[in-house]
Amino acid sequence: MNPRQPVAQAIAIRKNKIVKVGTNQEINQLIGNGTKVISLEGKTVVPGLIDTHIHVADFGRCLLWLELSSAESIKELQHLLKQKAKQTTSGKWIIGRGWNHNRFKDKRLPNLSDLNEVAPDNPVILYHESAMLCAVNSNALVLAGVTGQTAVPLGGAIDQNPQTCELTGILRDSATTLVWQVVPEPTENELFDAAVLACQKIAEAGITSVHWIVLSENELQIIQKLHAEGKLLIRVNVIVPDVLLKKPAGFQSTDTQMLRIGGTIIASDGYLDSKTAALAQPYSDEPKNSGKLLYNQQELAASVAQVLEAGLQPIIHAMGDKAVDTTLRVIEQASKQTNCKSIRFRIEQAAVLDKELINRLRAQKVVVSVQPKVIATEFAVWSATERLGVERAKWLHPIKTLIKKGVKVAGGSDCPMEPLNPLLGMQEAVLRPNFPEQRLTVGEALRMYTIDAAYSSFEEKVKGSIEVDKLADLTILSKDPLAVPTNKLSEVNAEITVIDGKVVYSKDQLGLS
Repeated sequence: MNPRQPVAQAIAIRKNKIVKVGTNQEINQLIGNGTKVISLEGKTVVPGLIDTHIHVADFGRCLLWLELSSAESIKELQHLLKQKAKQTTSGKWIIGRGWNHNRFKDKRLPNLSDLNEVAPDNPVILYHESAMLCAVNSNALVLAGVTGQTAVPLGGAIDQNPQTCELTGILRDSATTLVWQVVPEPTENELFDAAVLACQKIAEAGITSVHWIVLSENELQIIQKLHAEGKLLIRVNVIVPDVLLKKPAGFQSTDTQMLRIGGTIIASDGYLDSKTAALAQPYSDEPKNSGKLLYNQQELAASVAQVLEAGLQPIIHAMGDKAVDTTLRVIEQASKQTNCKSIRFRIEQAAVLDKELINRLRAQKVVVSVQPKVIATEFAVWSATERLGVERAKWLHPIKTLIKKGVKVAGGSDCPMEPLNPLLGMQEAVLRPNFPEQRLTVGEALRMYTIDAAYSSFEEKVKGSIEVDKLADLTILSKDPLAVPTNKLSEVNAEITVIDGKVVYSKDQLGLS
């Protein structure tokens, strides 16, 4: 990611900084008696990968769930659930995810009887891999008070047997919240253990830095405890919601290279999948609905002013074109102020755009943060073309156009809503089946997770590329992403992860001795 030296053979590190990048011969001259040498045997080194949008605490919670993606039949799902039930105290919730009945030999949905049979003493909720569908058992329905007479939430469905009218245990879309809302919150110790596991998994994915989107106040305490006990592993740029703007003052005294409060996220509208993203024109399949702004321009400006006063980066979630327009109006006004000249405004999603909005994004040097797997889901699962119409869908996440126009685009996962794997995110951006004119090159996709991700948080001078004097954050990959078939990018694995000059993960213990 250094245009002056795009490829090199070897790297020398002293303490936590890169001190030399060059040929094997040049680096060999720096080897002394106390030098630790790691031979990578031709593997590919890239700058430490950065995920600019991840919910680490929720990811940790999901890691404690029963993983069902390997189940290829109802019987296999039952076997996995039965094993989990044996390890779980009676009455304690069992939560699982990842099943897909299209993979089942049975080609049917799991039902109440299937779950009751193998887990009769625990309430159970098992999410489909799309997260838009779940199967629950009788205990879960009783605790949630869900019966055949329960009012179905708007946009949801409670499946019933067409012959007997009895509940099947399948809840769809918004109805999934009927049971989820009675699942107890994890204890602080459970949340801490989950976050430790999440940090380990993130490092194993080759990710060296994350922008941790915080959802609750107790997450801030968890983050500080992780750092204090040396279990953070990865660099963390904390993004707090605007409602917690005044809570994280204690972070100011910490090691800002490993842990810093980076910004505050403000939601200006909702989401496309729930049709709450604010559009200038109604949804094509729902003519009376244009979504909704959560802040008018004056209110959004006041919220942004508070973030700027706190010395933090304003990160504004805006999906619909109306929300992006309102957000840009606020940014354009704020940018006229002298104290805002050095601020990098960032818009999360910026999904529905047009030529004028893109020109305004460029003019204000706004960073756009996207999650490529989410984009794929919006087309494949949400049916974006049908719900927006072809003309607007052409301008849904036009990443290639943004990059061509000079807008910096940073990449993330939105994990656990989507898979963590950054190489999968790159693959989605490169292969993009819908409106292929927006496909990226592998190099452009890699920039989103390295130097441009670093730029999004004002850190491009210390990380994001392999250059002398930058932090020694490196990801060693099993293969060169520029050389593999593009549909095989997601199969490229992180072999070693180096953060601050230390090996924090090694697949085969290479370099750990």
